[in-house]
Amino acid sequence: MVRDVSPEELEDTVKNTRVVLVDCWAAWCSPCRALAPIFEGLEAKYADNKNVAFLKLDVDKYRAFAMEKEITAIPCVLVYHNGKPATIKIYNRFKQGYDTSDQLVGLRDAEDYEAVIKQLLEEQST
Repeated sequence: MVRDVSPEELEDTVKNTRVVLVDCWAAWCSPCRALAPIFEGLEAKYADNKNVAFLKLDVDKYRAFAMEKEITAIPCVLVYHNGKPATIKIYNRFKQGYDTSDQLVGLRDAEDYEAVIKQLLEEQST
């Protein structure tokens, strides 16, 4: 089960894990609840890879964190790589092109999250 963390626990994991995906969620959010089994499946798939971590952070409980990270819609998955916000290429279906960001906003397929993980694991450590 994906661990629900505080901002302090998140910071510790980010410092010690190469790739971290953080599901920023709220109990009242239906798409957030739909993302939970996707994250659990990915966590199980990567259970033997100590370079990848999956966490959850309740934005209602940690509002200051959500404001600091400029989270305006949920679910929002923050992505970290080598101790800092990642720079990932994300396909934008509306523009039919790629955007660069450190977060994935909205409910997405497991393949989208996996593509990000693979992208970051293939990059050299910086």
